[in-house]
Amino acid sequence: MKMKKIYIAAALLLAASAGAGAQNLYDAITFSQNHYSGTARSMAMGNAVTALGGDIGSIVINPAGSAVARYGQFVVTPGLTISSVNSSYSPEGETAYGVGNRLNHTRVNLPSIGVSFKFETGRRSGVKSFSFAILSTQTNSYNSESEGFGTNRQTSKIAEFADAAYGIPESSMAGYNSFNTSSVSWDILSAYNGGMFGPYGQDGVYAGVTETIADDGSYHYVPGALTQTSILSKRGSKNDLLINMGLNISDRVYVGFNVGLPNGRYRYAESFYEAAADPGQFPIIFQEDKAEYLTYFNKGTSNYQYTADIGGIYAKLGVIVRPLDGLRLGASFQTPTALTISESWQYSAATVFSDTRYNDSVTSPVGEYSYTLRSPYRASFGAAYAFGYRGLLSVDYELADYSVMRFDELRRNRMNGNGFEVQNWLNRNFAGVSHAVRVGGELKLTPEWALRAGYTLTTSPERWWTDSDGRVVNANTAQADADIYFNRIKNLVTPHYYNDKTQSFSLGFGYSSPGSFFADAVVRCTSYPAATFSPYYDYDSYDRSGNLLSVPAPRILNERRLWNVAVTFGWRF
Repeated sequence: MKMKKIYIAAALLLAASAGAGAQNLYDAITFSQNHYSGTARSMAMGNAVTALGGDIGSIVINPAGSAVARYGQFVVTPGLTISSVNSSYSPEGETAYGVGNRLNHTRVNLPSIGVSFKFETGRRSGVKSFSFAILSTQTNSYNSESEGFGTNRQTSKIAEFADAAYGIPESSMAGYNSFNTSSVSWDILSAYNGGMFGPYGQDGVYAGVTETIADDGSYHYVPGALTQTSILSKRGSKNDLLINMGLNISDRVYVGFNVGLPNGRYRYAESFYEAAADPGQFPIIFQEDKAEYLTYFNKGTSNYQYTADIGGIYAKLGVIVRPLDGLRLGASFQTPTALTISESWQYSAATVFSDTRYNDSVTSPVGEYSYTLRSPYRASFGAAYAFGYRGLLSVDYELADYSVMRFDELRRNRMNGNGFEVQNWLNRNFAGVSHAVRVGGELKLTPEWALRAGYTLTTSPERWWTDSDGRVVNANTAQADADIYFNRIKNLVTPHYYNDKTQSFSLGFGYSSPGSFFADAVVRCTSYPAATFSPYYDYDSYDRSGNLLSVPAPRILNERRLWNVAVTFGWRF
């Protein structure tokens, strides 16, 4: 259990409705996580700034940082993010990954922009000055794009749609209005109305257009090779608008307070393409007016689009103390964030045949839903030591407790209870504490020039369990067997954390003029945990002789790196 394994598309995991909005553990973590940006200086030092302060970019981690500076400042930090994802495809589970396909995606961004003001009181002790700052800083980047592809001769996503529809009356799926009137999942409705599968034999039994039905009708199978391509695209970012106040007490104690207003947009798109290597192996017979017409399957496409708009509020309190010249100790605490999430989603499907008269396609209505999410509290602790004017070293530790994440309906009737009761139980048990260690250093090359480096390591908050029968239980299996575990028919006994770690390395330099102008630059590389992804569910498949294969659905191994390049331009006043 060293690597997180996501066996179906992340956007579809633990879907809470037929329309498949999110509201699951993985999306809650996505919306709650922080991967700090800040100014080029703070990024170059691995954001190990809890005890450091002075740089306006530090206040997202410790609000007391604004009180340390002896001047006001204005900074703007333009940047680039470059996502690089290597995808390896296996047609039969995790046993035969092919050559990786690397996909890069570049976006322009604005990691931070802000201004701080310093006000002297004229006192020699006590409150010597106070500060006020406003900063917009990026706290997460979702940008990534991946493409995995290969050849499959045994299973098919279109066939899996047909298998998933087993037992559903055809009348429940026929017609565009079924999206609004039936309880059938929208992905299945899209596949049916997009021409991907149809009935045979008794009502509720279906075969996909990538399958051939046996002569006796007792089974169906994939008759030839299919080229399969899975494309995942994520876009957007989360940014925090910080309103900050700080106090300098006798140049020994610095106190700060933030009101944080996170906002962002997360866009997820999942597309799957399936094409016949030799259409002649995929004959399809259409019946019209009691006559039969032969054509051949060429290709099919299914698509899912999801957008979440994020907004919220939190408070943060921080302190930095200077017990000795050169030594600083810092700590901060952030309350859980009250988030409001507004989602929209849409499905589409299209099928192409050699005789274009039988081509079909459909796009679902747009589904919408809004809810609230309580995200984790955070606590940071740090120590920094300055070696005179030659440089400094800073170390941070941060923890965030994701088990407190809680969904709630936006406008809930308190008499009806919380419809997220099971999901919140999953959050408590399958999310835990994430730990982060940050280390940063600065070396003064000359009075004007400085060289900086940093490192950050963050552990995953996701957990799995062994139950009272000794079996492995993850969030997916617990959701599928919620009645067993939630009602304590079986018990979760021992928790385990996944071994996933996110690491980043950064290198930068800074220039400080004798006047008011200063500039900093940074390059940071972040490596995310490798994750196994499956574009469709496992299902029972057969060979042409009717033997049950029980072959797993394809797996795609994604390995992601994110490069950040940023330059800060600043002016002191």
